[in-house]
Amino acid sequence: MLLFFTLIIAICWILYELMIWTLSSYLIWDSVKQFSFTIGFFLSWMWIWAYLSRYLEKNALTNFLKVELFLSIVWASSVIIIKLFYIFLSNNDLSFQFVYFFLTIFLGSLIWIEIPLVASVYKQLKIKTKSIISDVFTFDYIWGLLASLLFPIILLPYLGLYNISIFIWSLNLLVAFLYINYLKKKNKKLKKLDNRFFRKFYLIIVLILIYFLSLFFVSSKLENFYLKFYFKEPILENFQTQYQNIVLTKRGEDLRMFLNWNIQFNSLDENRYHEALVDWPLKILENKQNISVLVLGWGDGLAVRNLLKYDFINNITLVELDPKMIEISQTQKDLVKLNNNSLNNSKVKVINTDAFKFIKNTKNKYDFIIADFPDPRDVHTSKLYSKEFYLWIYWTLNKNGIFVTQASSAFFATKAFWSIDKTINSVFWNSLAYHRYLPSFWDWWFVLAKKWDIKNIRICDNLWCTGFDEDYLWENKDVEINSLTNPKIIEYYLEGYKKYNL
Repeated sequence: MLLFFTLIIAICWILYELMIWTLSSYLIWDSVKQFSFTIGFFLSWMWIWAYLSRYLEKNALTNFLKVELFLSIVWASSVIIIKLFYIFLSNNDLSFQFVYFFLTIFLGSLIWIEIPLVASVYKQLKIKTKSIISDVFTFDYIWGLLASLLFPIILLPYLGLYNISIFIWSLNLLVAFLYINYLKKKNKKLKKLDNRFFRKFYLIIVLILIYFLSLFFVSSKLENFYLKFYFKEPILENFQTQYQNIVLTKRGEDLRMFLNWNIQFNSLDENRYHEALVDWPLKILENKQNISVLVLGWGDGLAVRNLLKYDFINNITLVELDPKMIEISQTQKDLVKLNNNSLNNSKVKVINTDAFKFIKNTKNKYDFIIADFPDPRDVHTSKLYSKEFYLWIYWTLNKNGIFVTQASSAFFATKAFWSIDKTINSVFWNSLAYHRYLPSFWDWWFVLAKKWDIKNIRICDNLWCTGFDEDYLWENKDVEINSLTNPKIIEYYLEGYKKYNL
C-alpha cells in the first residue's frame, strides 16, 4: 500500500512542475527561462527538506498525513494564487517573479519531504522489505514518466490548468484518505493512535473535499474573471489545446484572437496586414498561371481567404500544427464569416503537422511560400526564423518563386527584425523589407525574398512601405544571423520588448 502512495506522489510532483512551468511561460513569454527557473528552484531546495525531514521522522505516521492534506489545499489553490498575483502585480514583473519563485520553492520543499517520510513510515510500521530506498525510488521514478506523458497528451488539452490543479489535489486527498484507513487497520495491532485522531482527520478530509468541490464549480467563473481582466474585452470562446490556449473576444464588430494570451489579429484592421503579406508580394510573381501556394502557420484562414481571390492560383497547401485551430476556423461562425469559409474551399489542402518538419521533408515545389508564424519569443518559434529553415524554404521554391514572412515590429524589436532580414539575405542573397501601418499593432514589418534579384523592385509604390526614414530603424552591424545552434533572435526579441515594459 505504501508503494501505491509513492506512485501517486510521483505523479503529483511531476504534474505540478509541468503545470506551473506552462502557466508561467504563458504569462511571462520566455519559456526556456521559466522552465529552467522552475526545475532549478524546484530541485535545488530538496536538500533542505531532505535534511529537515529527520526532525519529522519521530512522528512520521501523523506528519505524512498532515503534509498530504496541506499539499492538497495548496495545490488546488496554486493556479488561482498565481493568476491573482499576476493581476495585481501585472505592472511589476520582478514582484510577480518573486511570488512565483516562492510558491515553487515552498511546494517543492514539501514534495521532497514526502519520500523520507514514507521511508520512516516503513520503519515505524515494521514493514519487511529488502531495501526501503530501492522500493520507494523505483516507484517514484517509473510513475513520474507516466505523469509526464499524461500532461501534454490528455490533461492539458481536456482539463486545462485550473482543473489540472484540482486533479492533483484530488490525488493527494486520495492518498490522505487511503493512508488514514491503512493506519486504522495497522493501529489495531500497534495501539499507537486513539479514535479521536481518526475522527479529527476524517473531518478535516471532509472539509477539504467541500472546499475543493466549491473550487471546481467556480473555476469557470474565476477563469472568466481573469480573462476579462487580462483582455479587457468580452470573452466569446476559450479553448485549451494540446499546443496552446486560444481565446476569441468580440465587442460589436471587433473580433480578436489571442494565442497564449498574445493578440494575433483584430478584425477591424487584419485585412491591412494580410494585404501586405499576401496581395503585395503577388504583384511581383512573373508566372501567373497555375500557381501553387504554400502557407505555413496561422490556420485562421485569413491569408488563405486573400489567396482565393486570384483565379491564377491553382492550389493552396496550409500547414498548421494545431488541429483544433483548423476546427475552430472551419466551424466558429464569427471566424468563418471573417475568413469567408476559406478552409472549406476545394482548392485548399490542410496538413496538420509541424511546419519545420514539413518543409524539411516535402518533395513538392511551390511558386509562392508564406510564413505567418508567431513572433520568435521562444525556442519553439525561433527555429522558424532560422537559417536552416530558410535554406529548406529556398529549395522548396520553384524557379523565380517568392517567399515572404512577417517580421514583427521593428520599433519594439529592432534587432530581431534586422536579424530576420540578415538571416534571409544569407540564404537568398537578396531580401526586401517593407512595412505597413496597422492600428492594432502600429508599424508592422515583412521581409520578401525571391530566387532572383528584387533589389530594384518597389513592391508598394505610393504606399511608402519601402522607406527606412524612421529614426528607430538604424541597422546594427553587430546583429547576428539566427540559427538552430545560436538562436540569438530570442534574446533580441525579448530585449526589445522589455525596454517598453511589454
